[in-house]
Amino acid sequence: MQGTELKPDRFWKKSRIAARILRKKRRGTLSARDLRLARKLADDPEVINRLIDQAFHWLNAPASHDH
Repeated sequence: MQGTELKPDRFWKKSRIAARILRKKRRGTLSARDLRLARKLADDPEVINRLIDQAFHWLNAPASHDH
């Protein structure tokens, strides 16, 4: 089964997108596109609350990830 290997980076990238949407929701700047993508990510089994929470904290950390 070539090409079906799961890549953990994919989970993290999707969770970061979900975290960005969550941050936009809290700021009140959601777009229709954000809502469509949020619905899609909510149904995705690779996007889990723990990773979204980690991504949200990573995004909101004081520039520690900008090297």
